[in-house]
Amino acid sequence: MSFELNLCVKCGSCKALCPTYIEDVTEGMSARGRVVLLEKFHEGKLEPSKKLDERIFSCMLCGACNKLCPLGINVTDAMYEARNRLRDFNKKRRFLGLGIRLGLKKASNSFRILKFFETINEMLPVFRIYPFSAIKRMDVTLPDSALRDGMSIFRVSKPRGRIAIFAGCSVNFIYPNIGRSLIESLNVMNYDVVLPKGEVCCGAPLMGLGRREDAVEMAERNMNAFKKLNVEAVIGLCPTCIDSIKNGYRSLIGDGIDNAVEVSQFFSKLQPSAFSPQPSKVIYHDPCHSIYGLDVSVEPRQILRSMGFHLMDSERGCCGFGGTFRLLYQELSEGILEKRIEEYKRADMIVTSCPNCILQLRSRIKDRPVRHIAEVINECIRIKACN
Repeated sequence: MSFELNLCVKCGSCKALCPTYIEDVTEGMSARGRVVLLEKFHEGKLEPSKKLDERIFSCMLCGACNKLCPLGINVTDAMYEARNRLRDFNKKRRFLGLGIRLGLKKASNSFRILKFFETINEMLPVFRIYPFSAIKRMDVTLPDSALRDGMSIFRVSKPRGRIAIFAGCSVNFIYPNIGRSLIESLNVMNYDVVLPKGEVCCGAPLMGLGRREDAVEMAERNMNAFKKLNVEAVIGLCPTCIDSIKNGYRSLIGDGIDNAVEVSQFFSKLQPSAFSPQPSKVIYHDPCHSIYGLDVSVEPRQILRSMGFHLMDSERGCCGFGGTFRLLYQELSEGILEKRIEEYKRADMIVTSCPNCILQLRSRIKDRPVRHIAEVINECIRIKACN
């Protein structure tokens, strides 16, 4: 498989926003350094090794390098292929991959088991064992029920249209309140809402672990569930999910969900009327896959300003989550996070559109709210409806 890596002129443009390079300033931890390794590995000039494995899997797959490359080289696709070849090299990661594969294929059962373990944790401290210990370190508390355990269709009396929601695993199993906020907002705006029962994981965690064939299975199941729907849009609450089902699936299975949009993309088109000025100083945190995969950064800021918030400028940067990166490279992940914590000290509230960024940021930020933009939109819509 060719990825045109040989076109790379080693200019180093891709290093500018590489989060692992910013944290660990060594060439091997930069996008350019990894491209050199990828090229030699794909050409058969490098054999699998512990160092190669570490360099390939410590990439966060954020897509910044693709965006910055003047020649348009798709580094992340080459990274996925290398991971597919290296996936069984590291035993710890191999078992993690098998566990995540099983957990995602039986996601509802896995949620119930984790909830049970959480309940009996004092008697059987499962969360002291890796990878559960890494999850608990993030101070995650599971809700009593998942979003998609309830109703699947939410109707209004005179609908102006019909919307499907791609909830994603984090919203479905950790933050169902974010999904409910979006459903309520859409109903208030006279949209019928559908939560397709056939939705499964978008496949991004499996791709990241080199389990391409399992990601293909997930992609095909989601395409079957969403393609047949007669809806105006498929709104996603996680940019990684939307980037995967809209763009990633094209290289994975040759097709994607064309009308998939990130939540702020949809609401920015509705041009909400201005609200009273808000005293809160708000910083918007850009998820990596929003800015590098979906080209979304202006829209959420327009929405927040239209709601009257005092939006503060801040330096953009990755939060350090990166899916399984958080589990495999905890110290590096927390080092990257620390830069965001420092940058966001001036804000009264941090808003983002990614539940995984919320998970990461909330693990350290305890004195101020970190909220999903769908929750903020819903709150403002409810206030307006009451006035």
